[in-house]
Amino acid sequence: MLKLLPKKTLLTLSLLSPLGHAADAPATAGHYLTLYAVPGVPQDDDPYTWSTAGGKQLTKGVTKADGRAYLKAEEGVDTYVLETISMRWTFSVPARCWQEAPAAFQSCLKLKQSTSQYDIRQDAEKLAREKDQQAQAVAYELAVRANDDALAWLGKLPPQWSMQEHARRLLSIGDKIERHIASGLRQGGPDARQFVCKAPTAYGALPQQQAVLAYQLQPQPVLHAGAVWDQLLAAAAQGNWMARLEVYYALAERKVSELSYVEQARLVQLMQWLQQREIAGLYSFFSARTIGDGATQDRVARLAAMQGSAIDQSVVGTLLQDEDDPALVAAGKRMLDCAAAAMQAPR
Repeated sequence: MLKLLPKKTLLTLSLLSPLGHAADAPATAGHYLTLYAVPGVPQDDDPYTWSTAGGKQLTKGVTKADGRAYLKAEEGVDTYVLETISMRWTFSVPARCWQEAPAAFQSCLKLKQSTSQYDIRQDAEKLAREKDQQAQAVAYELAVRANDDALAWLGKLPPQWSMQEHARRLLSIGDKIERHIASGLRQGGPDARQFVCKAPTAYGALPQQQAVLAYQLQPQPVLHAGAVWDQLLAAAAQGNWMARLEVYYALAERKVSELSYVEQARLVQLMQWLQQREIAGLYSFFSARTIGDGATQDRVARLAAMQGSAIDQSVVGTLLQDEDDPALVAAGKRMLDCAAAAMQAPR
């Protein structure tokens, strides 16, 4: 018995005359390998294929109680592959082996390689990732030269893509955001009863605000393509801070693997722009993805609401309606009114 991999399907090489076992094997089959689930226990009900190394399938089947996978020779071929759901074996079978006596066949047939299907898939996925990364790097270089992507209004891209540099810049911005939050939460954070509503224009310009409202009022799921998205990008290009925050949300909510290198670089630039202007919606969004739910996140949401985040004003204002303190209830009502007003175009 030849043990190929521990805790994997085992393989015994056997050769029997087709006439001697006509009742057990297909009429066209004479040689077979026996697959074992564990030593001494044949692998039952295991689909297999026997092919040339070039991919031509010669036999296929499903093992039965005897664990046999039937083989077939191909003229001019001496390298074959046996595959099951979990394993792949490559054998060297010179033509003379097929003519050997049964006792000599096993020593004639040589195992060249054994690999689990899991490892094969992992290698294929790794190769695909490497090819994708190479393609993305080329696309990034072209984008740097052209600087005409959908978010080119953020300025020039970093001249070269580097995952290490990208991570460094991302961590740097994250540190600044965390310091801002920590400062705002000192001594328990701001008192919600002191909330004073400010118009969105108090935090920055809002050109083409109707585009932002049209985007926010879309039915779910929100589409990041088409006329409404294009108009939002146009408003962001004009410096509308609410539009830029919505673009940031749209990019940040996607998996990193779904973003091109250009989009990843633009995401960092958007974070920098929003952080420099202390746009509160950035802080609560960032915190929710790094801290998660809980008492601390509730305090961050309250801080963001106090500093002008309409989304957080709506959430926190609703929660405050259940407070026993009338002053907190009143503050919550002011937050709800403020959030509702932010959903209207400035006059």
